[in-house]
Amino acid sequence: MIHHVVLFRFHDTASPLQVEDARRALLALRGAVREIRGLTFGPNVGPTADEWPWVLIVAVDDVAAVERYLAHPVHVDTVAKYVTPIVAARFAVDAEAP
Repeated sequence: MIHHVVLFRFHDTASPLQVEDARRALLALRGAVREIRGLTFGPNVGPTADEWPWVLIVAVDDVAAVERYLAHPVHVDTVAKYVTPIVAARFAVDAEAP
């Protein structure tokens, strides 16, 4: 199992409605991309929340599944429509999980 973890910081001008739309669209990926085994998106509740306020965690089977997920048209469209317009910074890592 691989956890694809993405930390986000949104522009100060991003409205609560834009953030909610992004949240809903990202959560909807679970039903649209077959590689996804688990997905969560929400506020960072840890000590790095000031720097990285939002966290996306996507669980997939292996590294090849991460690549398919990232290239999937629904993922690409979702990011382009809902995330890119409001994102100020992002940091992504992939970690093997038991």
